[in-house]
Amino acid sequence: MKELAPATPTAADHQDPGVVAVRTPTGVLHLLTPGTTPPPLPVFTLPLLCCTDPDQAPAVRAYDGPFNGPKTCRTCLRVWRGDPAPQHALPEELPGTEPIEPAVRRIPVPREHRGRPLVWDAWEPQLVLSHYSAACETCQDPGPGVTAAGRGSRPPGRYVAFRCPACQHMTVYEHRGVWHLDLIYEYRPR
Repeated sequence: MKELAPATPTAADHQDPGVVAVRTPTGVLHLLTPGTTPPPLPVFTLPLLCCTDPDQAPAVRAYDGPFNGPKTCRTCLRVWRGDPAPQHALPEELPGTEPIEPAVRRIPVPREHRGRPLVWDAWEPQLVLSHYSAACETCQDPGPGVTAAGRGSRPPGRYVAFRCPACQHMTVYEHRGVWHLDLIYEYRPR
């Protein structure tokens, strides 16, 4: 029976002759940690230069062929040579790479009603009432929507507008009396 001599990297390969090579069943060569002897049979519990935890190391067996640098594990070679670990580039956020929100088409409220110019306040969140559903009638968005108050002059009048932020469905009412609202404008999205 032939005695297996462990493969050692030669000086021509720019390797230390004291490092012992072993191979995995797929043919990849690994380097053993100094002072470790190659196993006579395939084993899993052998610390390698690329994986010092024997429980995580691959199965290796003794290797008696010539040392082959291109088939050697790159991590084992890097650790043996003492090269620093490769630095992975950290993702850097460049200016102008933030996501662009799509433009939301907002339907303007009417600027006049029956020849009366209207002035509108800013849109504000709609009040949520316990006995009234805040969901949009058109798209069923749970809401709440937004509302704006308006005023007219000559003769004076009060107006209120409701808009769904999701689908832009909007209704505008003229406020008459205490609880009476007359619909004067409605926009329904397609």
